[in-house]
Amino acid sequence: MVNKKKNPLDGFFQNSPDFFQKFQGKIIASEDIKNYDFTDLNVAVVGGNQMTVMHLEQICTKAQFVKVFQMTPLFILPQTEKGIHKLLSHPLIVKNRRLFNNRVKSLLAIRYLESQVQDTWLKRQLMPNSATENKVFYKSDSYYAALQRANCKLITWPIVKITENAVQSMEGVEHIVDVVITTY
Repeated sequence: MVNKKKNPLDGFFQNSPDFFQKFQGKIIASEDIKNYDFTDLNVAVVGGNQMTVMHLEQICTKAQFVKVFQMTPLFILPQTEKGIHKLLSHPLIVKNRRLFNNRVKSLLAIRYLESQVQDTWLKRQLMPNSATENKVFYKSDSYYAALQRANCKLITWPIVKITENAVQSMEGVEHIVDVVITTY
């Protein structure tokens, strides 16, 4: 019989499906955001994907308070991008289109962030790493505006645990929430 050591990360949401098991509030998959009424609720958004990025502004308009727990900064492009397709169809670019496409999109995402966020510290927290290999680009015209609302806060500390009514981040703060929107 093999003596199996307990993994110190067991229970951490990336490794365990029952990380949210103790939470007594409502847990919503990001795909179900459109079907839920967030009126006067405290909402935690754990992670980021196209649905959370696209609907954050709508959640903020109804919710009492929204806390976005960011795992890694996201590449956000404006939903209404026009000139990029014309640029990418140039004959000199077509040969290396995928590589050029990711480089240009990365630059556009960073420029978009710089134009939308004035607060230096928030901008620093939202700045994606352009050296990452597998970049995922999300589209939203209102994501950065939503993060700057008075009833929305970006949390960059890792999540330690989820209790019956709160999400606890590594700096020791328990964020009391009614609803958790998960991207996992």
